Amino acid sequence: MEGEVSDDLLILTEGIVAVFKHDNKGNEIIIGLFQPFSLLAEPAILKGIPFPSTALFKSDGAVIKIKLEKFNKLFLHNPHVSNEIVKSLLDKIQLLQNNIHMTIASSAKEKILNFYEKNHSLGSELKKYEIASLLGMTPETFSRNIKQLIKENKIIKKEDKYSLFS
Repeated sequence: MEGEVSDDLLILTEGIVAVFKHDNKGNEIIIGLFQPFSLLAEPAILKGIPFPSTALFKSDGAVIKIKLEKFNKLFLHNPHVSNEIVKSLLDKIQLLQNNIHMTIASSAKEKILNFYEKNHSLGSELKKYEIASLLGMTPETFSRNIKQLIKENKIIKKEDKYSLFS
């Protein structure tokens, strides 16, 4: 939960986790979705600061918790482990940069097409309102643009799930 502090490193081993914040109107804004085997909240945990956002499982799942003190002592000096942490942090920086770019420079249709291009499996597991939130748009805007993309033969609908037109 946002504001909590943890002394455990968290590794997602099963399921999908959404990381989100609420805007000043109480709307949930999804910052990112994580799949196995992702580190969760490692910047806050490694720095010993409160979590800046909240995480919630979007499916059944599991997390491994490793006491940070033991992790530092037993694993952090291992070059492979340190390298994986750096990669995870770089992935999160790239996620942030992509979110900024998509928010500033893309139309609703471009955001939707980009989402389905990069998230094949998530598109079938998340509800439409969750995808809309992740893309920073209302469910109505999402639905209206999905309908237009279907008419343009860019997206197809199969059993209430969407994917890119092949």
